[in-house]
Amino acid sequence: MIFALSDSNQEKEMTEKINELFSDFNEKSRESVKIIGLNSESKLRPVVVALETREMLLTLLKKAKQLRNTEKFSKVYLSRDLTPNERAERRSLHRAVTELRRENPDRTFRVRDGTIQIVSSG
Repeated sequence: MIFALSDSNQEKEMTEKINELFSDFNEKSRESVKIIGLNSESKLRPVVVALETREMLLTLLKKAKQLRNTEKFSKVYLSRDLTPNERAERRSLHRAVTELRRENPDRTFRVRDGTIQIVSSG
């Protein structure tokens, strides 16, 4: 999924933007593009991009941090398309991390691979 890519009602325009984004990564191959959500003036809609292989997905996700260094795509980010259950589980873990941070301000916590990890303790 691609988030915060400037919104366009025209699928052709969105496809061109995605092609430009992918060319920055030296990647070209994709199956389809689908803009999801209701059109709104105040929100940018996410875009689901189907890729040919899982390896391509992993390569793009590894390169995603490079977007921050580009002027045009600095606010764009990539993520795996999660199922509703995965989103609910992730949301629950992040709430737990927020509570742990409140209770233990001298420690650093993060969610990684579906678990809560202690990164550092002060």
